[in-house]
Amino acid sequence: MNREIKITYLKKATKFLNKNSIITEDDIDSLIIKFIKKYFYNIDENIDYKQMKGNLKDIFRIRKGDIRIILKIVDNQIIVEAIVQDIGFRGDIYK
Repeated sequence: MNREIKITYLKKATKFLNKNSIITEDDIDSLIIKFIKKYFYNIDENIDYKQMKGNLKDIFRIRKGDIRIILKIVDNQIIVEAIVQDIGFRGDIYK
C-alpha cells in the first residue's frame, strides 16, 4: 500500500535549521522517510528512533549524533503527516 508522505516543519524547527549548518532539511527529510519505512512497513533501516512515554505517546524522537528531531505522526489511511516540532542538541531539546 502506497502512502503519501507530508513533512511539515514548525517555526521552532525552521529557526534551528536557519541558525545551524550542522544538519540540512534534506538530511532530516531522509531520516524521516527511513523512520516511516521502519515504523510502518518494517523495512530494515538503520535509524535510531524512540517513542515517547506518558502523555507524549504519539510523539517520536529521532537521534542523529548530538541532534534530536522531535516529530509527531498523524496517520490517515493514505497520507502520513510528519510534523517536525523541534530540532536541537542533546542537552537542550528536552527542556
